[in-house]
Amino acid sequence: MDNRIKPYDIALFGRGPIKTRVIFVSVLVIIGIIYAVSSDYNLATGSGNLCMVLFLAANVYFPAKRIRLKYGIKNVQPQFNSLLVWHIWLNTFSFIAACIHCYVSMWSNDWLIAALFMMGWLTFGGFLMWFKYQPGKVKKGMYLLHTQQILFFIMIFAMLKGHYVI
Repeated sequence: MDNRIKPYDIALFGRGPIKTRVIFVSVLVIIGIIYAVSSDYNLATGSGNLCMVLFLAANVYFPAKRIRLKYGIKNVQPQFNSLLVWHIWLNTFSFIAACIHCYVSMWSNDWLIAALFMMGWLTFGGFLMWFKYQPGKVKKGMYLLHTQQILFFIMIFAMLKGHYVI
């Protein structure tokens, strides 16, 4: 029997007592709210800053994975499983912060709306990959759509163009 940890066996909500997990997530949410409110002069900018910090922290997963593959680092799968769970949740909270940022900023910029839509698609697509009930073909298609770097770069371009060019 193969005793290695499979990616689909990763507990999305963590392991251990539920009380500890709820307290930990609650503390993170409270710290995020405090950061968003006090990081700048208004909620619009604060929620945008929070979104950026969460987004950068969430996507540390990809350079770490590239480094791991390039140098053939072994026996780190449990750490990468934990990092993947952080990637999922931090991106989810980043998308929520982006939606709040959009709402309180009253966006009327098509580039930013397109970036928010792409961010939502990538977030939603990532969550769909965790569901086990869909057929393998759907899961494979979801994986291909979620992991395409071109969509990520188009989203970053739309964010930069919407914030700094227009």
